[in-house]
Amino acid sequence: MSDGIDTSSSTDAPGTDDTPSESSRFGRERGSAPLAVRLSRIALPVILVGFIVFFSFARPDRFFTVDNFKTILATQSVLAILAIATIIPLIIGEFDLSVGANLGLAAIVVTGVASEQGQSFTVSVIAALGASTAVGLINGVLVAKVGVNAFISTLAMSTIIAGSVLWYTGGNVFYENIPSTLLTLGQGEIGGIPIPVLFLAGVSIVIWYMLEHVPVGRYLHALGGSKEAARLSGLHVVALTLFAFTLAGFLAGIAGVLQSATLGSGNPTVGPQFLLPAFAAAFLGATAITPGTYNVVGTVVAVFTLQTGIIGLQLMGVPFFVEPIFTGVALILAVAVTRFLRREAL
Repeated sequence: MSDGIDTSSSTDAPGTDDTPSESSRFGRERGSAPLAVRLSRIALPVILVGFIVFFSFARPDRFFTVDNFKTILATQSVLAILAIATIIPLIIGEFDLSVGANLGLAAIVVTGVASEQGQSFTVSVIAALGASTAVGLINGVLVAKVGVNAFISTLAMSTIIAGSVLWYTGGNVFYENIPSTLLTLGQGEIGGIPIPVLFLAGVSIVIWYMLEHVPVGRYLHALGGSKEAARLSGLHVVALTLFAFTLAGFLAGIAGVLQSATLGSGNPTVGPQFLLPAFAAAFLGATAITPGTYNVVGTVVAVFTLQTGIIGLQLMGVPFFVEPIFTGVALILAVAVTRFLRREAL
């Protein structure tokens, strides 16, 4: 089953005790949730609508426009996909702090292989997704097989990726000979809908269905509840952990390819700045839709709530330093509320 290897050490990472148990998750689904939990399900969508209404009246000339809404949807789709990547390890009680750097790795590989090696769009994308997926697999091996704490191993992996990217690029931005197909992927539209939004919709549906309606999704939630209980019930803890980290790496790769396609270039500094907003959205999303549980819909709503608030404030002339403060405060509140909701649901 798990080959006698102890994978419990990584559960000591800060914050992993926020992962709700499987029993509390199903208890809420039976309709026994307290009032605070029921209200929390709709609070985040209500805040999002409130932001849209407020900024539409405050800056109707700049905020309430079709182009602005398209821009928000297209640019934040990358962050939303990365945030979905973060919740897969979180569900099993682990952290993957390398997802931001992994996004940057994919962005550099897809543009570098095309620009520097002169390869086709298809080869470039396969190389980028392969590199990011491999990073996810290595993370899984370090956690599940070697027994390294996930918080430490993925943080170390993040710095390794950052150094490797700087070595490969020499600190230069790749922007020449970018395949037109790649640019269309990030900047084109289908039926008036930005293509990155369609990718986000596809990723969201697939991951939501997997987590809610496929046995492996239930196994991941069970693993997050208790690794020892999951092992005793016959679940292969090592395989599930490998799967979670590998999937997170693959999703980070998709986000990285879309990011480079949106910018039309590969920048060696892109990636790490996505980490905090992605985790803020993951934790904030756990307060909504199915409170106390990391979930896809809540995560996506959280991304657009946070970014709509930030963009609205920027359009009103608020100083640039407000964004990291806004995100940091949201992360602290989200973690606190998630812990409260978990206690309420028990």
